[in-house]
Amino acid sequence: METLENSREMLKFQEIKEKGKENIKNCKLFILDIDGTFYLSGRLFDGSKKFVEALEKLGKKLVFLTNNSNRTIDSYIDEFSKMGIKLTRDQIVTAGVATAEYLYEEFGPKKVYIVGTEDIKYEFSRLGHSVVEEDPEVVVVTFDKTLTYEKVKKATQFISKGALFVVTNPDLNCPSSEGPLPDAGAIASLIRKASGAYPNIIFGKPEPKLLEMVIRHNNVSKEETCMVGDRLYTDILAGIQAGTWTVLVLTGEATVEQVQKSPIKPHLIARDIGVLADILLGEI
Repeated sequence: METLENSREMLKFQEIKEKGKENIKNCKLFILDIDGTFYLSGRLFDGSKKFVEALEKLGKKLVFLTNNSNRTIDSYIDEFSKMGIKLTRDQIVTAGVATAEYLYEEFGPKKVYIVGTEDIKYEFSRLGHSVVEEDPEVVVVTFDKTLTYEKVKKATQFISKGALFVVTNPDLNCPSSEGPLPDAGAIASLIRKASGAYPNIIFGKPEPKLLEMVIRHNNVSKEETCMVGDRLYTDILAGIQAGTWTVLVLTGEATVEQVQKSPIKPHLIARDIGVLADILLGEI
């Protein structure tokens, strides 16, 4: 684990390894989590824009990878545009869309019942699946802010009758300015206990297939890739399992104390991605 000290906050760790810092500086692709890493509830963290500008200046690639599964790609592009950050569709990967693509590639078009918002239903339809309310072949559980008892009941009954049980991401909660929100993992846990069935497929971070897909599409190696996030058990573990370099920021869920107690160790820890920008630019 890398030690980092900066003028804004002193972080005390056991060991300084300049080699790790240099390897991260040499990465060609940076894969960033969004919620808790780049912003919180749509509000940018200090240093977020500087990080994007640093990558542009240095000619490095940037892809945002989020386990948030209740939104369309276009909604993210519009949101970032309003913040003054221009992105292409290839620079946004969501667990929901990636799940839809994976199911199509592995099983072909399916009749799918979705515990989720209209946005994610649109994405599944756009990618070739039939979104249905009765007799599905697959039940997909997502981060659903419109969750109702009726949705949980129908999902439970469909799964009990043999439908494939798929979860877009394992997160138990999603950070927000109001506090943690129940995420897909928490909703899936309720359905699992009610149906007596375990999920057949859990996608999203820390599933390495998701990062491997992004790495492949950007024509770089895993050794040239850095995963940046705020959660040990999703972001950092995903990077470790995919063989990339990893940076943990302290603007979201994880704390220094949690890192010290966890077997999951990032290569570098920074207060925020503004500090990471300083490292890449040689200012630290």
